[in-house]
Amino acid sequence: MIGIECLPLETFVEILKKTDGITVGRCRRVCKSWKEFIDSTDLLWYEICRNEFRYSSKIAKKKSGNECSWYHIYRNLKLWENVTSYDRDIREFYKFSLHDKSHALEIDYSILPLKDQRGIVLYDIQTLKYIPVAVPEKNCLKIANNNYVTVLLLKTGLLIQRTVENRAFMSEAFFKADDFILTSDILYFYNNRQVFKCDLAEQNLSPKLMIASEYDIKTIQLDNKILNIFTDCGKIVNIKRDGSVEVKSINCPVEWIKQIKYICPINDRNFVCYSRNLFKIETDKYQHLYLDFPPITALFFYADIVLIGTKEGEILLYRLSSQKRATKPIFETLAKLPEGKFTVQLDVCETKSGPLVVASTFFEIYLVVINFFPHENTVKVSYPKNKLMMYKRFLRLRDRLRSS
Repeated sequence: MIGIECLPLETFVEILKKTDGITVGRCRRVCKSWKEFIDSTDLLWYEICRNEFRYSSKIAKKKSGNECSWYHIYRNLKLWENVTSYDRDIREFYKFSLHDKSHALEIDYSILPLKDQRGIVLYDIQTLKYIPVAVPEKNCLKIANNNYVTVLLLKTGLLIQRTVENRAFMSEAFFKADDFILTSDILYFYNNRQVFKCDLAEQNLSPKLMIASEYDIKTIQLDNKILNIFTDCGKIVNIKRDGSVEVKSINCPVEWIKQIKYICPINDRNFVCYSRNLFKIETDKYQHLYLDFPPITALFFYADIVLIGTKEGEILLYRLSSQKRATKPIFETLAKLPEGKFTVQLDVCETKSGPLVVASTFFEIYLVVINFFPHENTVKVSYPKNKLMMYKRFLRLRDRLRSS
């Protein structure tokens, strides 16, 4: 009889993939060699995350980038089930001199961009360390990164800076755009009602028109290579892999569509729509619609849960699984900001020690630190190669914007 320790590593991984995260976690405790192998096989934890936390793990990985492995993503998401039983440390992180509701840009690839008087200042969210590259652009609306490209959405358009080894390749481009989505090698963006696709692997950065929408666009999202376009009249336009187009309506009374101010989607089947009092949640498992809802000042959609900021300064946790039809919404209090303060933006990034909730007010950035694993040391002496390349791109962007 062959012992399991004699199996090829590929076979061992295939066996573990057919179990669940709890079982794999127990296998880590069998012996040192099993622990080292399981912890170093990130593909295994990716498969487990996809099976148990299909959508929230995707959001978490996009936020944390390569600094947080799939193993760390999984164990954090597992503990979100009991997050309110853990100690939460609320601290002021940054103070602004000007009144603004959009001080904090969306966390992407473990970078937190903040709009300051100098322009955009950057922080590594994993270490909470300042990145010494201030981008002198006060009208920046969004920043996205990966190993090869950095994209800035300005009020004037889209600025692209990519790292290329071949000097014949374009390293920089600028397009008119209202918003964008960055994948590993494709950039999707829209300008007015026109949606474009740009292949970042090609020598020249030349966008191709995908569709001219009949409706004004609120936001776009990509899932499983299907582009979902959410419009302001309640229509969802899907552009499929083969180029075919499908149009469907949001499941909401027509007369309420005009009240929808914000849409946070993962795909065309999992999204939340909300305004001041209207709250519409649509997921694979749950559908909820409330008109008499506590006034929302900020929201973060994490697929299975929603974090909601209120005018009273609370950050509420709303679990979709706790809701039943025709019942009042059930909330747990995750945090309470100092008196007189309330969130106007919410974001979440997973770190090795636990989740980090970023709550932006008109004048401050507050951090809600949840230490699932306080023994984890997230501070690094040196940055990995991919991070150094990204910082160099920020330097080139800084110099480019200074000279323009």
